[in-house]
Amino acid sequence: MNLKEKKTTLEWKKIFSSEEFERKYSYLKNDLGVKYSKEKSIFKLWSPTASRVILNIYTKGSKYEKDDKKINSYEMSEKNNVWEICIFKDLKDLYYTYTIFANGEVNETSDLNGKASGVNGQRSMIVDFNETNPIDWENDKNVDIDIKDRIIYELHIKDFSYLNKNCKKEYRGKYLAFCENDDKLGLNYIKSLGVTYIHLLPFFDFASIDENYTNDCFNWGYDPLNYNVPEGSYSTNAYDGKVRIKEVKEMIKSIHSKGIGVIMDVVYNHTFSLESIFNKTVPYYYYRLNEKGNFSNGSGCGNETASENIMYRNFIINSILFWVKEYHIDGFRFDLMGLHDIETMNLIRKTLDDKFGKGKILIYGEPWTGGVSSIRKNTIPCTKENLKFLDENISIFCDVSRDLIKGNVFDEKDKGIVNGLYNSGQKFINYLENIWYNEKIDGINFKKFKQIINYISVHDNLTLWDKLKFTNNKENDFQSYDEDIIKQNKLAIGIVFTTCGIPLFQAGEEFARTKNGDENSYKSSSLINALDWNRIKQFEDLVNYYKELIKIRKELPILCNPNNNYVKDSKIETKNGLILVILEKTDNCKQYYKKICIVYNLYNSSKVL
Repeated sequence: MNLKEKKTTLEWKKIFSSEEFERKYSYLKNDLGVKYSKEKSIFKLWSPTASRVILNIYTKGSKYEKDDKKINSYEMSEKNNVWEICIFKDLKDLYYTYTIFANGEVNETSDLNGKASGVNGQRSMIVDFNETNPIDWENDKNVDIDIKDRIIYELHIKDFSYLNKNCKKEYRGKYLAFCENDDKLGLNYIKSLGVTYIHLLPFFDFASIDENYTNDCFNWGYDPLNYNVPEGSYSTNAYDGKVRIKEVKEMIKSIHSKGIGVIMDVVYNHTFSLESIFNKTVPYYYYRLNEKGNFSNGSGCGNETASENIMYRNFIINSILFWVKEYHIDGFRFDLMGLHDIETMNLIRKTLDDKFGKGKILIYGEPWTGGVSSIRKNTIPCTKENLKFLDENISIFCDVSRDLIKGNVFDEKDKGIVNGLYNSGQKFINYLENIWYNEKIDGINFKKFKQIINYISVHDNLTLWDKLKFTNNKENDFQSYDEDIIKQNKLAIGIVFTTCGIPLFQAGEEFARTKNGDENSYKSSSLINALDWNRIKQFEDLVNYYKELIKIRKELPILCNPNNNYVKDSKIETKNGLILVILEKTDNCKQYYKKICIVYNLYNSSKVL
């Protein structure tokens, strides 16, 4: 096969999915990108379809900056499908791109495997990573948190500090807001809750924010540009690629100092657009194409990547390893994990286990897609129906309990068991019976309790408070305290914290977080999205309820332990309208009690047991 000639998308699809291509053209060494030393820099790029590649060296990260100029361009040579060049100069802190001639087109692009970049990710940067380490970084370690104590708090970096007046103004909405140790709100407040992991929405370099103008810009960040580079809009200087790297490390080090782990939200399932680094480097290889030769759209974002292709699978694995090694990340949440294939996810799990210990680095994700996928035939996707094929240390979000508790997330008026749909109590009993007796969710077998992430609200859809307001026909007033809705909120989170699995909740849920009914705030204003710290005092009883639930949860390893061997016997009974779950522990569970009884009252009135 001649890879240097222009071809149709269907021809590329046939070539890229063939065993011959994988056998002849794959390159699995983890040395792509730039390797810097004071004496020389080695550049390597995998692009077997390119007929020519030129390395360009610049003084600045974009053409709009003062004193920007191209220093030189170098022809690269191809060996074993990898384009390579060694420059015997000290290139530290300079920027570079590749000009790639492939499939009849010529494109200039940043480096697919780049680890640093300038403003808006237009050019990659040559960095000495030792210079990006904060003081005492070598002593910063990944957290080691027992499974029974794993409690996850989902948080957006800008939301966290945008309205926090205790935080330095120049740090609000930035990485360094997490380093304000004198702030009684912020990170100290999160620690006081008792959560053990902070799940941060995407902070790799995403394309939807112009880093030249960040003050009034907002996005959740599910728009990947450079996967191995931190987002610049959260740094104090988006133009110097080293600043964002160091500030992310300072943020993580500060969070670790509180005994809390950092989970990174990753979006390997699609790119911001098809004018991507991937498509400019090896056109069509990194994406799924349907039978008509069009780009598949299983993400709902215009494209979906092909994790089953060996070189993209290898890219994801190396990217994950890089974030753990260089930034000390403690876990990963995979956006639309249902678009990835089982083999890739299990290889990620095995790689992390081999290097850092079995199950130490958390992995969980959404076991669904955003549309119809064109995943390769005979490839198993990571949807919840295929949970039995996933490694037991890969967890999934449980949408069954989420919707059962408060109502369907896609219908603002749909009710659940906590907000008025009392006749669904039997569904709740069935759900509990399936978990405890059959180890099933929605008819699907799971291997261990730790595979289940229980939650009721995250960044997507309505906040819990707003959902309860809608279902109680009180959507005209999202701000005020409401005793009835407080009770419903408490019951909802009470169920999450007393069922098996790992609990997760959205930042601010504990003080009735509202977005004024905005159910898709991915690019709404910062004021809509930001945490309103004043509500901590206003909803103090709710905050304290969450704190006490977290304390209780940590006394109940019977709900989530490594081997599902803490439950000797379980009973589910109904009495006077109440639902009772009675769990008898085994001798393996080293706790002071022999049995626990969890009582659920789904009615808006007192009941006598």
